[in-house]
Amino acid sequence: MKKVLLILLAVVIVLAGSVLWVLRGMGVSDAALLLPAETVALATLPDLPRSFLRWPQTTLAKIGVEPQLKAFLEQPFKYLTKQQGGDEASGILLSLKPGRIFAASVGVTSSDAAILVGFQYWGGKPAHDAAVARLRQEIALEGPAAEVKHEDYQGADIASSVHGPVSIYNASHGQWGFISNSLPALQEALDRAAGRRKEGSLADSPRYKQVIAKLSKDPDLLVYLQPQSFLDALLAVGNSFGAQQIPQQIEQARKVEAIGFSTKLDGANLRDSLFVLRPNPPEVGNLSHNSIKLTTAQTTAFFDFILDFNQFAKLRENPTVARTLQGSPLQDSQLFQLVPEAFGPDCAVVLNWPTGQSKPEGVLAITIKDAAKAEQSLQQVLTLLPETTVNEFGGLKYYSFPTLQQAFATPSLTLTEGFALVGLDPAEIERVHQALKSGDSLENSPAFVPAKETYRSANEVFGYVDIRAIFERGYPTLSQVVRFSANFMPGVSEIIDASKLPDTETIAKHLQPIVYSQTRLTDGYLVESTGPITMNQAVLIGAGAGTYFFKPRVD
Repeated sequence: MKKVLLILLAVVIVLAGSVLWVLRGMGVSDAALLLPAETVALATLPDLPRSFLRWPQTTLAKIGVEPQLKAFLEQPFKYLTKQQGGDEASGILLSLKPGRIFAASVGVTSSDAAILVGFQYWGGKPAHDAAVARLRQEIALEGPAAEVKHEDYQGADIASSVHGPVSIYNASHGQWGFISNSLPALQEALDRAAGRRKEGSLADSPRYKQVIAKLSKDPDLLVYLQPQSFLDALLAVGNSFGAQQIPQQIEQARKVEAIGFSTKLDGANLRDSLFVLRPNPPEVGNLSHNSIKLTTAQTTAFFDFILDFNQFAKLRENPTVARTLQGSPLQDSQLFQLVPEAFGPDCAVVLNWPTGQSKPEGVLAITIKDAAKAEQSLQQVLTLLPETTVNEFGGLKYYSFPTLQQAFATPSLTLTEGFALVGLDPAEIERVHQALKSGDSLENSPAFVPAKETYRSANEVFGYVDIRAIFERGYPTLSQVVRFSANFMPGVSEIIDASKLPDTETIAKHLQPIVYSQTRLTDGYLVESTGPITMNQAVLIGAGAGTYFFKPRVD
């Protein structure tokens, strides 16, 4: 038994020694140690092998291995990789075996920006040289191959080539390769990688440390910005074109000292964190967390947010607004004074999309803080819209505005227990009002349990989206549109085979809610989002899809 223990102990010692030897040989692993403290922007994939191991656990990965989706993606994948060089590029990347990658702007002026790209690789020097040579070829495009010159710097070979107005420099040290359009930036990176220069790095910057401490630990994507240098360069460019500056806006922009963003593959979910370093942010109010009473356990989406109604009172002070109001009924209206005293700051949007209904229904809720002044504000609105009709449901008066009516919308408003409710149809408002009376809120839904802590800690914005319900309601219609469009839009059938679109349940069964929050801290704003995709990604996807399907067509 003792022999077995001794053998196990020896194995552990050898393994530990091997790990320490490998870690020692890696040298610098944090991109921030290779960059100066004044770095303007950094985007890095800090650990590609770790991200590769995390990916299969995510909801997106599990959806991606569904047989129906794999069959649908075959054609788009072939389309994307058919271009010449696609297989070559992937082959070069596999040979390079990158462990970490970063791109940074270490300096910005009105006429130039010093860019540095670094990558830690384990594929050997030949793979590094092949990757850089391919990059130079891409930069040259169809022109003649640029002459590559070499110079020695502290034992490192720096290769350079000129491509029109841009010079490209590259070199490597240990397992790090660097590419830059600035020779001083490249040389400084080599000095830091070799340990010849350690002071004044981005990693040692108090501002950088403060921002990173607010983001998710061990992220799979990290972005860091110091926007003031960029702002100075932008203002200089604007001055050269005679652009007029707005001092108040510039003053507010300068108060933002740094911005950090991270994405983490966090089990099944993706997790986004955004921190804006802005000391002593203005306090415009806190969420009361009462608006959730307007929801039900079946509510599809709920957004609770703060609006600074005091800014509404200042609108008339704006010269442009004042000119617009001249001669209009609003010029002497008391609304500008009444609204901030009557409403806010807590507002909410409640979205319901029942099964079988063709479109969702939504209601905007505004907290009433002075019922008498809220009624006065309503009377002021009625003087501006004399054709307003009044109907009564359940003891409440619903005001509808025919002058604002559209084909499928009858904008309406009512004042109820603590809220002004605004919707596109009186019936939608009444359903939300009934939810307020029933007490069966979203907080009673099992799906909302993981979001409760976030909801209670957010003080400026909270969002909850039942992405599964939205997908189940919207995807069948969208898939029909795609199938129809594929027959009439040139080129679509080459990219996708619409007949292979996966079934709704194939994807829906994997989806969990998206949760979003914004919290005001003493030193800035923290924005977080989790879900199969995050709120930021959902907005980008929605904007992209809308731009594609609804952009004007040129025949």
